[in-house]
Amino acid sequence: MEFLILLILVIAMILLIRVTNKFDKVNTQLEQSNRMVDGLSHMLKKLQRDIDSLKGKEIGSTSTTAEQEVERVVVPPPIPTEHPVETILSPVEEEVIISEPVQTVVEPKEEILPPPIPTMADRVDQVADEVHSRGHAVVREQEDSKFVKALKELNWLNAIGVITLVLGIGFFVKYAIDQDWINEIGRVALGVAVGGIVAGIAHKLSTKYHVFSSVLMGGSLAILYTTITLAFREYQLFNQTVTFIILSVITVLAVCLSIAYKRQELAIFAFIGGMLAPLLISTGNGNHLVLFSYIFLLNTGVLIVAVRQRWLLVDKFSYVLTYLYLIAWIVLKVNKEYQADAIFFTSLFFLQFMVLLVLRYIKNSKEKSDVGQLLYITVVNFTSLICFFMIQANSMGTNYLGVIIVGMALINALFIVLTTRAKTAPIDKNFTYTLLAITIGLVSLAIPVQLSKVYITIVWAVEMSVLFWIWTRSKANLFRIGSIVLGVLTLVSYLMDIRSFNPTLIYDIEEDKNSIVDVLPIIINQYTLTGIVILLSFFFIYYITGKKPVVEEDTIGLKGMQQPTSAEIHKVLASLLLVLAYGIGFLEISYQVGARIEYPNLGVTDGIYKFFSLVTYTVVYAVIYLVFYKKKMTKLFYSINLAVSGILLLLFAIAVSSLRKDIFYFGEYSPAYFTLHLVAIGAFAYFYFRLYNNIQLLSVESYKWVHALLFASLVLLSSVELDNLVVWMVSTEETYKAVLSDVHAYGYPILWGLMAMLLMIIGMNKEKAELRKLSLISFGIIILKFYLYDVWRMNQGGKIASFVVLGVILLVVSFLLERIKLLLKDKEEQHREQ
Repeated sequence: MEFLILLILVIAMILLIRVTNKFDKVNTQLEQSNRMVDGLSHMLKKLQRDIDSLKGKEIGSTSTTAEQEVERVVVPPPIPTEHPVETILSPVEEEVIISEPVQTVVEPKEEILPPPIPTMADRVDQVADEVHSRGHAVVREQEDSKFVKALKELNWLNAIGVITLVLGIGFFVKYAIDQDWINEIGRVALGVAVGGIVAGIAHKLSTKYHVFSSVLMGGSLAILYTTITLAFREYQLFNQTVTFIILSVITVLAVCLSIAYKRQELAIFAFIGGMLAPLLISTGNGNHLVLFSYIFLLNTGVLIVAVRQRWLLVDKFSYVLTYLYLIAWIVLKVNKEYQADAIFFTSLFFLQFMVLLVLRYIKNSKEKSDVGQLLYITVVNFTSLICFFMIQANSMGTNYLGVIIVGMALINALFIVLTTRAKTAPIDKNFTYTLLAITIGLVSLAIPVQLSKVYITIVWAVEMSVLFWIWTRSKANLFRIGSIVLGVLTLVSYLMDIRSFNPTLIYDIEEDKNSIVDVLPIIINQYTLTGIVILLSFFFIYYITGKKPVVEEDTIGLKGMQQPTSAEIHKVLASLLLVLAYGIGFLEISYQVGARIEYPNLGVTDGIYKFFSLVTYTVVYAVIYLVFYKKKMTKLFYSINLAVSGILLLLFAIAVSSLRKDIFYFGEYSPAYFTLHLVAIGAFAYFYFRLYNNIQLLSVESYKWVHALLFASLVLLSSVELDNLVVWMVSTEETYKAVLSDVHAYGYPILWGLMAMLLMIIGMNKEKAELRKLSLISFGIIILKFYLYDVWRMNQGGKIASFVVLGVILLVVSFLLERIKLLLKDKEEQHREQ
């Protein structure tokens, strides 16, 4: 067993060295490339300086030569060429020109010219040759390094050699033990001595053979860990405390060696050994306080070294092994007794790794963080969150999840502030937005975890509006997406809440009936107030999108994701606000009428007053919308209103007729409740007034049909109201049916005749033939109904009154028709005269 442990440790060490060697090779190649680029950049700068200096020298020498020649003789300027050529006079020509005035002969002296100044083109060629030669040298060096690279690839020989050596020593030790050559103390001493000797050899070779020395050092650490573990488990030479201290000292020594040799794999191996130490000495009765305190201290030391040395793999091993310990303990051991300890250590490790990541970001000089680092931050938050949920699930204690998650969000928010202030390099928006997204997500998650029912919806609604406002200021699309997601969650949560917005009934055994309990106050209740908060939150977004829309070109981040613009959001919210405002009032009326009027009479009434109240509310809501509708009415909008008015009128007629009967015939409700129908009548009157005033929006062909529909609607509304008023004023439970029958027989013909006559007058004044035709058709229907149905059901007095009134109306209409004929004849004569 001990050889298996030893072999596993050595193999793990070799694998770590292989991985780190790969990273070292990549880093070496990057450094070589950077040096080559820096060298070429330096050469180009030097070349540019030489070119600038040569230009200055050539200009100065040219001007000086020209001045000297002007003093001696005026010669035509030289023809400019690509390469300037210096013109030198021959000795004879120079002598003739100079000696003419003096008449003396001067022997020409041989002029010694300085070496020619190299031109800019010559210098460029020279530097190019130098760069070319250096490039060949670099290529030759790269070709030569292939052989060196091939030799480095033979690191597997080191691994095999170490494994062979360790196995050989192990077999020898085993043989010596089997032969009783070495007792227990000698075996442990031998293992420590071998580990020390291997470590000494590794130290000797560390200056020249880095990889080989690292392999040997790892092997020595494996020998020491295994030896001390066997001394505790097999031979009981040390107690648990002493063994733990020795293993900790070996871990500290390994960390110090990793710093001295600047080898990341040694630090990783030291950390793994330190993490395995509690398991190697475990007896099954561990103390979790000591264990996690030790892990925290071990993490702190190793992570400090990793940050200072810029080692990226060490903290990954630290994170994985730490949370493996933590999750295993939560799953196996945590109960209600250990809930507080589990929350404390999970929070401690979360804070430790978040501080590590923030320190890495602050020390990072890059303008943009790596995707891996951003993912690492997200994973740390997510893993800690899972641990907290597991603690709550296992302990079944007090629910602190909401508070804990809010604390995690505050830590992320605090790191946003710290990083923006502490980082000297340009701030990476991706890093900031990642922390901000995590913060928003945690806050949103904490609400449903800690709160319940409507409070979740309220906080989500407020958070939605705040995020959208931040988006309008920062232009960061992350906030817009977060606001939209929260908006959807808010609506879904509200729909789930209102399922409980119903009166609560209990069965009363003594009275043998259901009774209602805990009636919510009017408006000031959790459901209606929640709806109002949601309405105000959406209205706030609607207002700011309409007042100052955000230009899409100015937004930042997440450009590849399809997102609604400010104008689109404004349009959607216009419809959503209309529906939401109607729904809040509808639910409030439904609850209050049901709880206060219908349910006290449960089993007596059929709920018609609740239905009538909701129809009346719908009519009033539609009228209020028309009052505040400031846009010009379109043909489509007019058609929708016409259809809605017809549907509402039918529902009103059915509801008010049933309610009238329940009040005045069955006596189920108080007559005072019937006053509500007057509100609906007034709302309908305004509704049809607006429809008639905007009828010009329709085509001429549609006029007669719309006029007929509007007139029929008004006749129906007036007839129903006539029934209501007469029954309300003179009816009793005994006379209800008789009074209603008389209204239909005597009242309807008179009412319809008056309305038809009024329509004829309007048609004459407006000079609209379609109204006059509609009036005549109405009179035809009235006369047929009167003579075929009503007259046979009337008594003598009713017949007299009906015939007199209807006769007068018909005569008036006949007079009006004759007047129309005269007016038309006068217009025709005037037209002929003109």
